[in-house]
Order: sequence, then structure tokens, then C-alpha cells
Amino acid sequence: MAAKIEALTFDWYGTLANHRHKRGRGRLFSEYLASHGLQSAPWDRSVLNKVFDYYGGSYKVESSGAEKRTFWIQFTRLLFEQSQVSGATASQAEVHATAIRDIFGSACFEVYADVQPVLHALKQRGLRLAVVSNWHRGLDSFCHEMNLSNLLDIVISSSDIGIEKPDSRLFNEVVYRLQLEADQVVHVGDSPVDDFSGAVAAGLRAILIDRGNVHCRHVNRISSLYEFGGILQSVASRHN
Repeated sequence: MAAKIEALTFDWYGTLANHRHKRGRGRLFSEYLASHGLQSAPWDRSVLNKVFDYYGGSYKVESSGAEKRTFWIQFTRLLFEQSQVSGATASQAEVHATAIRDIFGSACFEVYADVQPVLHALKQRGLRLAVVSNWHRGLDSFCHEMNLSNLLDIVISSSDIGIEKPDSRLFNEVVYRLQLEADQVVHVGDSPVDDFSGAVAAGLRAILIDRGNVHCRHVNRISSLYEFGGILQSVASRHN
């Protein structure tokens, strides 16, 4: 008999949250620079990891407004340096800090409408919940500021431990921290390879969330978290 499901882990982007403006941060940043007569090197996603290494080590959600203002000024200074920004106001980080916060901070994202009610319902059923995502450092702060922390037992980003999905070691790490066996955990994510296949290879059960309806023939597929009721029972029965 298969083990009872005790926990669910979730991917972050595309599963629980999306860009609020439906445009990536690199594009928003480039548009902002152009609107202020500034130029930069071509956008490189590696810049995100560099500036969020600083974010992960320095940002504190409990800081005062003034302390957060100081943080975002330094974040902007580092971002402009890494992106080789030039122009009349390129050295005036304090001028751009608020806009940079809005582009790169948690306010740039929004959780899908089904996330809060479904995670609340799962929590009430006694299930443990976690996030495991290929993401930069500071994901725990994002979850806190987006009112998810009270629902989550664990938040792990790939940059925190230097391993990315579909590597089984990332899934092994979250199972270890949950203090469960792999087959007691169901992973939910939007990537057939990184999330579904990666989780299955690590011994977890898996559900593919396909919000855009592009993988209609995929096994254990849902298009909304509201479909959890039936799919969880199906996933459990497949392992009996």
C-alpha cells in the first residue's frame, strides 16, 4: 500500500505567482532606463543572481521604512554597476531606488487567485506545504511579503543551495527538511521536465499545473489549483 500523502511542495513562478504586469523584470528595467534617458549593456539574467545574492544576505522584511529605503538605494547602485548603466543620472541611485524596488521587489509579482484559498484548505487538512523553486535568493522574503509565509513550512530556492531542478538533490533536500519519505510528498509545478519528471525521478509523486493548457495530454495534469480535490485522490490511487 502506498504511503499516505503528508505534504505538498510547489514550484514558485508559473505555479503560485506571475509577473503583475505580465512582463519580465528585464524588460521592465530596460523600459524604465529608456524612459529616463539611460543606457545599459544588454540584459543578462546572471545580473539577477548577483544582485539577489546581496538581497538574500541583506534584506530584512522586518526593517523599518527608512532602513528599506537605504537597502534599495544600495541595491540600485549595485544593479546599475552590474548592468553598466550610463547617463546623466546613472550615479544617482537614490533617484531611481523606488522604481527599482517596484520592478525587482516582491510587488512586481502577484499570486494567482486560486493560491490563497486552496493553500488554506490544504493546510486545514493537516498537510504540510513547501515551496521549492529554481529561483534567486530571497524567495522566503517574497513569500512573506506576499502573505504566504503563514501557509508555508519551508521555502527553498535553487540559489540557496546551489542545485537546480530537475536535479533530484533539490527534491531530496525538501523531503529531508520536511522529515518525510519521498512517496509521502506530492510536488506541483508547471514544467514537465524540471517539476514533474524531476520530482518523479526523486521518488515523489507529481502533478503538472498547466495554466495555459499547452500539455493537455499529460498525466496528472490540472489547469487550476481548484482541481486539487479530484487529482490528489487520483495521484494517491495510482500508487496503491
